[in-house]
Amino acid sequence: MPRKSLPASQRKIIKLFLLAGLVGLFLSLIFKDRWPGDRGFLPEVFREPVQDAGDTPGPFDAAQKGYAYTVNPVAAYEIWGMVVSSHYAGSFLDITHETAKDYLNIKDLCLLWGKNIETGAFRKLKFWNRDFTCYYSWSEPASGQAFSPSHISNNHLITADGVLRKTIRSVRRGDQVHFRGWLAAYGHKGSGSMRGTSTTRNDTGGGACETVFVTQFEIIKRANAGWRAVLALTLAVIGGCLVLLFLF
Repeated sequence: MPRKSLPASQRKIIKLFLLAGLVGLFLSLIFKDRWPGDRGFLPEVFREPVQDAGDTPGPFDAAQKGYAYTVNPVAAYEIWGMVVSSHYAGSFLDITHETAKDYLNIKDLCLLWGKNIETGAFRKLKFWNRDFTCYYSWSEPASGQAFSPSHISNNHLITADGVLRKTIRSVRRGDQVHFRGWLAAYGHKGSGSMRGTSTTRNDTGGGACETVFVTQFEIIKRANAGWRAVLALTLAVIGGCLVLLFLF
């Protein structure tokens, strides 16, 4: 049976939609990760983190994907900041977490706050994450000198709560977030091996990351929400146009 084809006029319209979708895709990819403007920051992200070692529960167990973990809290913790980089521990590229069967760690968020937002030095720095570490670099010495290493932290976020995990996973670069919980060490139940946590913002290098068992998490302001919506829409438009052109 011969395949039914669309009239030339309709194919032309579809091609115009496809072209518009491609333009929208190109623009959204450029603008979806822009930093907020100077007036785009909420007052909360200028606060310092709050840490209290006097109000912590004893060790407790948490489960994820059929594995049991022991969590050992060391201090209550609360922080506000802007996400400059992140790493999803469930990525197919992350073989480290998979090998260790570490499914409790949902995502790492590299945050900055306070002085680093006030100076704006972050705008001239490059940030990126690997499996366990947040890195940053600069090309202009003045930008590096203005940047405060005590106002940035890489946070290993752990939780077994499905709602929290979904929200944390949705975070993107430029989002302003607030979360609280406990700085904690954790590991497979009964293994005797624990992944630790930093308890100060003044350390650097290996072991300087905060491991946080999250009890509350909120995205207090999303960055570039419009362009992210455009990205999703253009992908749908492009996909639909290609299907119509291919099938008809």
